[in-house]
Amino acid sequence: MSIWRNAFAWLNDAIHVNRFKQEIASLNNNIDGLNGKIADLTNQKEKLVRQLDVKLSIQQMSVAELASEAEKLKEQIADLDSDINKRKSNLKYLIRKIKEENQRFEDLRAEVGDLSSQVEISDYGLFNPNYEFEHAWQYKDRLDEIRADQKALIKSKDAVNYNPNWTVNNKKSLGRKMNNNQIKAILRSFNNECTEAIKKANYSNYDRIKARIGKSFEQLNKMYAVNEISIKDNYLNLKYQELEIAFKYECKKQDEKEELQEQRRIERENAAVKREAEKQQKQIQKDVDHYNKAIQELQLRLQKEQENEGLKNEIESLKQQIQDKDVETKSLNDRVYNARAGYVYIISNIGSFGENIVKIGVTRRLKPEERVKELSSASVPFKFDVHAFIYSSDAFELENKLHQRFNDQRVNLINNHKEFFKITLAEIEQELKQYDNVTVDFNEYPEADEYRETVKIEKSKQEQAEMKELLNV
Repeated sequence: MSIWRNAFAWLNDAIHVNRFKQEIASLNNNIDGLNGKIADLTNQKEKLVRQLDVKLSIQQMSVAELASEAEKLKEQIADLDSDINKRKSNLKYLIRKIKEENQRFEDLRAEVGDLSSQVEISDYGLFNPNYEFEHAWQYKDRLDEIRADQKALIKSKDAVNYNPNWTVNNKKSLGRKMNNNQIKAILRSFNNECTEAIKKANYSNYDRIKARIGKSFEQLNKMYAVNEISIKDNYLNLKYQELEIAFKYECKKQDEKEELQEQRRIERENAAVKREAEKQQKQIQKDVDHYNKAIQELQLRLQKEQENEGLKNEIESLKQQIQDKDVETKSLNDRVYNARAGYVYIISNIGSFGENIVKIGVTRRLKPEERVKELSSASVPFKFDVHAFIYSSDAFELENKLHQRFNDQRVNLINNHKEFFKITLAEIEQELKQYDNVTVDFNEYPEADEYRETVKIEKSKQEQAEMKELLNV
């Protein structure tokens, strides 16, 4: 088993980690104890010095007695000085030991990368990519190029430093064979370490993965130094590039997957709009046929009763209704054939996300509340509240403008497909006033009836529990 697997097993063993932390805590306790003991001994020394001064000031004592007493006190002071120096030496040793153990712990953590994603934000830096491609296939092509460069270096033996004059039993042929075996071994170990680390890279552990690769590079070079073999920096840099490109490739694939899902959702909505429009058009045509038939019957009656104003008014009313249906048909056709028309919706869910967190989305549905109903499915504990439905002939452009305006206030600053923002409704309303041909009525107060009732029930339970506790007392 390689030293890397041993290091990984050691760090992932909770018992060893706890024992390691306990050792450091014990050393810290020893330091505190030594500091206290040194303070006590220093006080004793000062006390003895004062006693010596007092003794020397007493004139009645004989010179011989004073000299004898002084020697005893000096001996005690010397012993205390020796004890203090010894304890100070132990203290320095313990401090140095703690530093060494802490460094050892950090080295081991770097070796295995500390792949946990549950780390404090201060424990890792922001991922700043050197490559920004528009499509996943571009990252894939670049990744293939980097791996091809690595293979070329390995094939030409430019991935490692080695001694071409190495001999075994004074034979260069055996030396070349040994070099080839050692080069294969060091590169196999390094490549395996890098492959396993790169697979686990994410935003929270990216810097630690990079540190793990660097640590593997240093340790393997140190291990094979006796054979005058080491991995070159140019090969290490290619591994760093592979890490970044592979990570960005996976991120871009996920982005494109979400974009495809959104595109398919829009296509499903367009199909649903078409079905709904066709259904309504059939009903409209049915109503128009009914009105035309009624008009024909009324006109037959009017031929017999030419002076009947009531029949004339009724016929005119039916003709107006037919015109209204024609307008409704035209509006439906516009919705069906204009793929940009739809509703921008402003919704919130204070029970799930808290106050001043809103979602700004778009739907092509003829009935936009159906989209909100979908979002209020079992994936959230409470249903969404609608603050506004804004119809626009280019709803996607309106949504994009709002997203760009509040881009810095996104809840998720990494994934723009998550359309939640930390803003107030007043900010949205003020922004919409600047757009022409946009009229909207806002419902500023979220009903959140399920959430509010839940809060009442929880409060009631708490009050009952407190009352029960008081009665028991």
